[in-house]
Amino acid sequence: MVVAAIALLVAGPGIARAHITPDPSEALAGTEQSIAFTVEHGCDGSPTVQLDMRVPDGVSDIVPEPADGWSATVEGQVVTFVGGPLPDDEDLTFAVRMLLPDTPDTTIHFPFVQRCEVGEIRWIDVPTDGADGELDEPAPALRLVSELSEAGAVDASDAGHGDHGDHGDHGDHGDHGGDDEGGLGGGVIAALVAAGIAVVAGAVFALRRRSRS
Repeated sequence: MVVAAIALLVAGPGIARAHITPDPSEALAGTEQSIAFTVEHGCDGSPTVQLDMRVPDGVSDIVPEPADGWSATVEGQVVTFVGGPLPDDEDLTFAVRMLLPDTPDTTIHFPFVQRCEVGEIRWIDVPTDGADGELDEPAPALRLVSELSEAGAVDASDAGHGDHGDHGDHGDHGDHGGDDEGGLGGGVIAALVAAGIAVVAGAVFALRRRSRS
């Protein structure tokens, strides 16, 4: 434990950098998506003022969605966000709407250059075939798939069944309400009929007494 802590200190601040991960990290190939990229810190204490992102070949219909206080331009396959300054200890999400290539079961990368008032971070490292180990400054990676993952499909199915169950419960409540109202209405009608009979009987009795007298 002590040795590991000393190793982290000696390695310097670069090892603590949070990678830029796209959200979602997996998307359907050939579909239009809004992909969000969150910058979680500046450049060793310096605030961020610009982001340059290269969109992979095969991606089209690029429309940046800048955060408040930022502007965005597109030149070819390069999207540039300018604004801020974004303090070193604050994060901010930048989104880009795009049409993804129809190449399922592949991974595409979005190299970033994060420019700060002092210094920059080049998120441009892309793994080579067969390479192992974690990259120091990896380019954000998006996995293209042909269909939703099994976990996502199961979640959606469960949610649908849950909704149907709720509707069934509401139907039951409605039936109970109808029974209560029916019982109440029958009782009122019976009481009114009985009262009417009593009034008629009283009137007939009174008329008979008068006729006798």
